[in-house]
Amino acid sequence: MTPTHSLPRHAGRLFAIALAGFAANALTAIAPAQAVPAPFVSGVTSISASDETIQLGRYTVSASRTPQDPLYTPNSVTLVSLDDLKLAQVPDLRSALAQIPGVSVGNSGPAGGQSSVFIRGAANDHTLFIVDGVRMNDRAATYLNYLGGAGLGGLGRMEILRGPQSTLYGSSALGGVILIDTPRGCGAPAGFVAAEYGSFETLAAGAAVSGGTQVLGYSASLNRFQTANDLPENDFKHWAYTARLEYAPFADNSVLVGATFRADNGEYQEPGANPGTVDSDNYLGTLYAQYRPFDNLTSRLTLAYHERHYGWEPVIITGWETSSTQYNKRQILDWQNTWAIVPRVELVAGANYEHSNFVNNGESKKDDIYAGYLSASARPADNLVLTAGLRYDEFDSVGTAVTWRAGLALLPRKDIKIHASYGTGFNAPSPSDIYGVPSWGTTDNLNLKAEKSKGWDLGIERQFLDGRIIADITYFENRFKQLIDYYDPTPLDWSSPDAYYININHAKTSGFEISALAKITDDITVRVAYTGLEAKNTDTHARLARRPRHTADLDARWQAPASLALRGLTVGAGLHIVSDRVNDNYGGPRIEDYTTARVFASYTLGNPTNLTFKVRVENALDEDYAEVPGYPTLPLGVFAGIEWKF
Repeated sequence: MTPTHSLPRHAGRLFAIALAGFAANALTAIAPAQAVPAPFVSGVTSISASDETIQLGRYTVSASRTPQDPLYTPNSVTLVSLDDLKLAQVPDLRSALAQIPGVSVGNSGPAGGQSSVFIRGAANDHTLFIVDGVRMNDRAATYLNYLGGAGLGGLGRMEILRGPQSTLYGSSALGGVILIDTPRGCGAPAGFVAAEYGSFETLAAGAAVSGGTQVLGYSASLNRFQTANDLPENDFKHWAYTARLEYAPFADNSVLVGATFRADNGEYQEPGANPGTVDSDNYLGTLYAQYRPFDNLTSRLTLAYHERHYGWEPVIITGWETSSTQYNKRQILDWQNTWAIVPRVELVAGANYEHSNFVNNGESKKDDIYAGYLSASARPADNLVLTAGLRYDEFDSVGTAVTWRAGLALLPRKDIKIHASYGTGFNAPSPSDIYGVPSWGTTDNLNLKAEKSKGWDLGIERQFLDGRIIADITYFENRFKQLIDYYDPTPLDWSSPDAYYININHAKTSGFEISALAKITDDITVRVAYTGLEAKNTDTHARLARRPRHTADLDARWQAPASLALRGLTVGAGLHIVSDRVNDNYGGPRIEDYTTARVFASYTLGNPTNLTFKVRVENALDEDYAEVPGYPTLPLGVFAGIEWKF
């Protein structure tokens, strides 16, 4: 980022308007060329163990902001099978993310504590959540409490896009993007009701319904979770709600209007040396309209409103340990236009506006963001796809940023894919970073700059035995500069705010992501994933905190064939291994390695009952460990539940 005075005041806004106008003018100036996907696109998973053979999915969204065949996606992206997560009884979102190659998750204790995502060794605030098409977090509006309590209910689609992605998504996407969508509804009404009870006085219950016609689609879900965890005064209670409504008034689906709503409300009792209670609420609503005048052109306008509330009430009031409240309000306008110029070339152009207000202990900080982006995808040969993109962002608080990216996907044979990408990213400081928060003991630094990154990856994906085995190995490398860090010139003086945020560090991360999924027989599926990571501060040569050098996952599942009397039975087990971490960025001590195991089983009764009985054991080895030192995790726990589908 550069200071705003380096460009005319409205240059960024004019650029954004020009990009949007370019696509908008095409509404009347361009004749039809090639059909593009209809507005209603079902969420098909990329690899599903329930299929007779393992198949690549029909499309991804995160890598291009428009449906794209994974075979021709240059970026390293994982399209998560939510059906498989449910079959494996994965309990929450943070556990699901921890299984993805290149992703590590640090949890500050059990359910309810804050959780951080490190993608390819980038910092936790370098991960961007895109929820229902809009950005949900930045350095002020964090995702840490949301992820600490978020379940898998109300998810219709989830993708993890690795590497710098600011060209498509703006600030905070230095490490990667996690895309989440609320489910769409179509067809006859269907749904489920489920409940679970287990160790630590844990109770979970949920219900969902969806359906629709050619004209109207709907979905809704309600989920409740509560637990006492394993320590005194460590209770966590959580509600989650989602809803989606879509209306397509014309038979050709040329017009689509819709709305989504998501809410999470959590109350967490923090034990330890400084006990207290955290109240955390997150609300996100969107209204959108999509118009497709021709088969080759789609324009979509999205309005979004996001609120985040955080409150901390300590049990013991001291001179420095007092109540704290944070409030984020963000209003977002996003206009995206997708144009298939000719059968093998597609452009995505858009403009984005965000207004944010961050209130910390009564002190208000505001910011306005204007952005324009253009991305192109071309397929010059049947087995080759090339992509390129450019974006301009302007922040009222800190100035401007330009990011770009490029990539290619090559299929030399039908069972081999080579993918490569290069991109740049940035992370804008929040207004509180720039202007300080006296109640936090920080003062201003008006010269604070945005964090920047550039990264590339190269990988090869190979299918064996007619697609029964899919393996992928990817090498990646990222470089970061102007990293933002807290600096206190007088750490022992609490009488007045004199600490501030500065740009000091440079860092480099590199490593390998290896994954394989094998359908050993029609009934047995095995998944293996490994990430090897080297993450260092290149100024001090010290390792970066809490980034494991080695992370591995091994899962196996058996589903009884229909020919057996036990058809409907599923059993499985998994291992999660984390090794070689340090506790701080200054060469501090190593954190203890750990290995956790889980086993699960379910039995489904077919029609007419449609009941499924479930049991699972978490931390089956009863490992005593902490992902974040000082925040112990749960010992062995047993949970049982029942689900009824209708």
